[in-house]
Amino acid sequence: MQTPRLVTVELPNRRFVVRVKNGPRLGTIFSTAEGWYYQFDGTPREGPLCRAPEEALGIMEAVAEHEHMLEADLRS
Repeated sequence: MQTPRLVTVELPNRRFVVRVKNGPRLGTIFSTAEGWYYQFDGTPREGPLCRAPEEALGIMEAVAEHEHMLEADLRS
């Protein structure tokens, strides 16, 4: 699973590690009984409920872009 700027690595137990392409890890997408959630590394809470991991990844990319989490990696 990937977007133009992010890529995931699937782990056991319905989890994905999210990384910037050719860059650092950003966080995790994970499944619960209620649905899918995302959480950025270093944050105390997960993001809102998502319908699918693809939706969570798209939201993570939009948030990372808005919060300027991707800019430093693009300049390198």
